[in-house]
Order: sequence, then structure tokens, then C-alpha cells
Amino acid sequence: MFWVMWAIVSLVVWGITNLWMTGQVTGRNWWASLIAALVGGWLGDWLLGDWLWVVAGFNVIAGVIGSGVFNWLWSLVSKQKG
Repeated sequence: MFWVMWAIVSLVVWGITNLWMTGQVTGRNWWASLIAALVGGWLGDWLLGDWLWVVAGFNVIAGVIGSGVFNWLWSLVSKQKG
């Protein structure tokens, strides 16, 4: 169940941050952006541990923070390349 919560949280944060930053959910390099959000969600949960809101063993708040930060960092890196 951990993996399901991780995927759902990361996908929702990915969609919201892409919509907020670019005005569209999909666009150029959306696969790389999605991978960055998934990795960020996993690392956020792993680094920040179990505090606040934990569902099925996944720290939702830390996953949101990690996914958002990694997706934002990826958008900065991809803008500089292109």
C-alpha cells in the first residue's frame, strides 16, 4: 500500500506543479519531470521519516514537499538547457 500512496501523491503534486509552472500538465520533457516528482516523493518520505500525516506507511507531507522541490528543481535545470 506504501507504493500506491507514493505514486498517487507524487502524480498529484507533479500535475499541480506542472500546471502552476507551465500552464499545462504535459509539455516538453514531461517524462523527466514525472520521474523527478516520483524520486522526490520517495526521497522526501525517506529523509523526513514518519511525522505528521502518515498513510499506509507513507509520509504524505514529506512526499508532497519532496515531489514539489524535485519537480521545481528539474524545471530550473531544463529551462537552463533549452
